[in-house]
Amino acid sequence: MELLFNPTKTEFKVQDLNVNPTLPFNDSSFDVITNALSVDYLTSPLEVFVEMHRVLKPGGLSLMAFTNRCFPTKVVPIWTQPFTNENHALIVAEYYHYSAEWEGVEILDISPDGWEGERDPMIVVVGRKKSS
Repeated sequence: MELLFNPTKTEFKVQDLNVNPTLPFNDSSFDVITNALSVDYLTSPLEVFVEMHRVLKPGGLSLMAFTNRCFPTKVVPIWTQPFTNENHALIVAEYYHYSAEWEGVEILDISPDGWEGERDPMIVVVGRKKSS
């Protein structure tokens, strides 16, 4: 419940997207949607991406961030295959591609340098809702 400690929030909602992927917001309500460390747990990712597209304003951004860490017993089966971070990023990029009319989908490696020079990977896949 990290949101409880975020002083900039004005409100938040808790919803299990695997039980109900329909977002409780009006069409074109948001400029930005972020998802940190849970895209790999979505059992109906295309439905969720359709919903994100619906609630974003034209030109709005969607950002899906993940690392190479997960709970193997909880992620969707494809995530446990012997893939690299790049393969996982391509899976998320395909969620954008097959869900709605997104543009400018890009994969960003924003990994900082890790402890003693080892990398602690952080990947963000970004999509923009078409402006018109």
